[in-house]
Amino acid sequence: MIQKTSNAFIAASWVALGAGMVGYLVGLWRAEMLLNEKGYYFTVLMFGLFSVISLQKSVRDKLENIP
Repeated sequence: MIQKTSNAFIAASWVALGAGMVGYLVGLWRAEMLLNEKGYYFTVLMFGLFSVISLQKSVRDKLENIP
C-alpha cells in the first residue's frame, strides 16, 4: 500500500524551505563580512540544498523499490 503525501504537507514543506532560504540570504546580505566569506556561506547553503534534495530522492526511490 502506497500512501500519497497530502497537499498540505507538501505546501508546508515548500513554505518552510522558502522561508529558511530567504531568512538565510537576508542575513547573509546584511552581514558585515568580506565578499569571499559571504560566498563561502552561500556555497554552504547550496551544498545543503543539494544534499536535502538527493536524500529525498533516494528515500523516495527506496520506498518505490527503484534500484
